[in-house]
Amino acid sequence: MLPEQIDSDHSRREALIAAMTAIQPIAALLLESGVSYQDMTRLVRRAYVDQAAARQRASGSRPTISRIAAATGLSRPEVSDALSAPSIPHSASDLAPRAGDRILSGWKSDPDFLRNDGTPQPLTYIEGDLSFTTLVKRHGPDIPPRAMLKELIGSGQIKAVGDDLYAPTTISNRTLETQAETVTSFGPKMNALGSTLVRNILGNPSESLYETLSVATKVAPNVAPRIIRELERRCKTFSQAVDRYLIDQELTDKNISANAHHSLGIILAVVERTPEKELVLKRKGKT
Repeated sequence: MLPEQIDSDHSRREALIAAMTAIQPIAALLLESGVSYQDMTRLVRRAYVDQAAARQRASGSRPTISRIAAATGLSRPEVSDALSAPSIPHSASDLAPRAGDRILSGWKSDPDFLRNDGTPQPLTYIEGDLSFTTLVKRHGPDIPPRAMLKELIGSGQIKAVGDDLYAPTTISNRTLETQAETVTSFGPKMNALGSTLVRNILGNPSESLYETLSVATKVAPNVAPRIIRELERRCKTFSQAVDRYLIDQELTDKNISANAHHSLGIILAVVERTPEKELVLKRKGKT
């Protein structure tokens, strides 16, 4: 194997490790927001196609389906589909359904599992004509009923309403609106930080835009709350001072083109992370 190929393989491996680490919190957010794996892969495919096209334009070339396919590893039909279809689903019908969605949809629409007033009937888990097990087998045949029950309870989509009796939960519109507002702000923040870090990697090290990341992984539990409160206080005071300074520096000349402006950003973050429990696997065997 050539040295250049070894270096390339090492670089790709390190990039994959970095991507896996970065995508963990994103995957958590997507699961919490009900985004299916199929929807995420559609977004990733579109992102690859868009970035490949952007790189070709930056090099002075006109992007073509064949060149994008060569750069991304996608087939030409896949590239064409990605370019012609919207990257973000416009309606619920465009979303790839999750297994749990199919179960809940059947629970709320199948006449066999509805009360006379049209609301979902509470179901027991045990086998029977009208049970949660029957519901899962009818609307999600490839999923073990017990696993589905635990997943829906864990995600807060159903709850126990009696002894071995379960029903779908109701979520207020205001709760959904608040969650949507919080999620909406996540994308631009991650995009700004990620773009800065990538520019640091690809650019001149002496012109780094991201100065430092300080991490302490061994803070005593009794000291951590005090440190967090102090950092939050200092970060808030500093960010307010930055806001005032930037407002004072704003130009009032309306003749300056918007393209001539620069974006400035300062990120202050306090992250509290509790140690994860170690997963111990025990092998059973005869001696």
